[in-house]
Amino acid sequence: MKSTFKIICLLLIIGQLTLSNMASPIREGTSTATAITSKNIHIVSENIYVKIDNHFTTAKYIVEYHIQVDTAGAQIPLLFYAKDYRDSFKIWLDNESIEVFNVYEHLDNTLSTNFPSYFTKEAEEFSISWKENNNMHYNIQDLKYFKTDISKGTHTVKVEYIANAWSNVSDWITQYSFRYSLTPAKYWKSFRGLTITIEQAGALKKINTNLGQPNENEIKNINTWTFDKLPNEDFIINYTPEVSKLATTLIAIEPFGLAIIAFILLIAIHLYFTLRYRRSNLNKKYSLAVFIGCLLVPMLTVIVYVNSYDLIDTAIGINAGKHHGYFFMYALIFFFPVMFILYLFIFWLIDKLYKRKLLHSLKQ
Repeated sequence: MKSTFKIICLLLIIGQLTLSNMASPIREGTSTATAITSKNIHIVSENIYVKIDNHFTTAKYIVEYHIQVDTAGAQIPLLFYAKDYRDSFKIWLDNESIEVFNVYEHLDNTLSTNFPSYFTKEAEEFSISWKENNNMHYNIQDLKYFKTDISKGTHTVKVEYIANAWSNVSDWITQYSFRYSLTPAKYWKSFRGLTITIEQAGALKKINTNLGQPNENEIKNINTWTFDKLPNEDFIINYTPEVSKLATTLIAIEPFGLAIIAFILLIAIHLYFTLRYRRSNLNKKYSLAVFIGCLLVPMLTVIVYVNSYDLIDTAIGINAGKHHGYFFMYALIFFFPVMFILYLFIFWLIDKLYKRKLLHSLKQ
């Protein structure tokens, strides 16, 4: 009963450790979206300019909206979703700077006055239902707006902020991205065009997007895309840094491959000493070389396997994902005992057959 209890406890601990390592490999950066319109505003077009820094860690967004206002007066014309941005969130109306408010700090009746009845607040969340069974939910702390006495006619609204890159460490090399939701634009009263411009500071990087080919037909330091309809619900810029040839080779071999190479070399060394020991100790019942080698070879193979992860990460450098899990526990708890038993049996058999062969040779 005690043994059974210990085994159950061990399995539970292993299970908990495994679950604890199932944290998302996505490190979230800035989340933003195109503007949500009030009932009196037509957003006619949108221009998005993104300037990415040298290291692909931050990007400056300048988003310009051309709007048509149906009703003059004090109102909240647009709502902006912005989460985890860097520094300040700035807005200009017709080139004049406008004070920005957080919805959760300056909540008043103007929201319900200027936005349709489908715009509702529930606890710390706003829910927008443009049509049946199609809801969008925003944390109230992530919504911003400006309130102004706006005249009928055409106006320009410009938004500016610094976004932090997202990172995905699920693979050997960290993958970076910037994300911007275009979804609210599906529900604008008018949509006459979208222009996206991406500029890279410093050396040209091999970025890719979900927007298709740019107008220039190849990735350059400055690229543009133009659309007369929404290309996707989200606009994503992805970048995977290039690594050295050594790192590329080690990634291709993988830790298991490196462990196999080490295992084959160790087997050759062990076999040499096993046969040599038996030739010098023909009359001994058991081989010390077999026993020592059967401990060292599996153990050294596991050590090579475990340390191969750090070796590959070091070769990759600062862009290594390092999201490997509890591989060393599986290697020590499951792989090593099985490997030791099988290896011991095989080398015991080799030593026994070789001893029999030597004895037979002597009799002749």
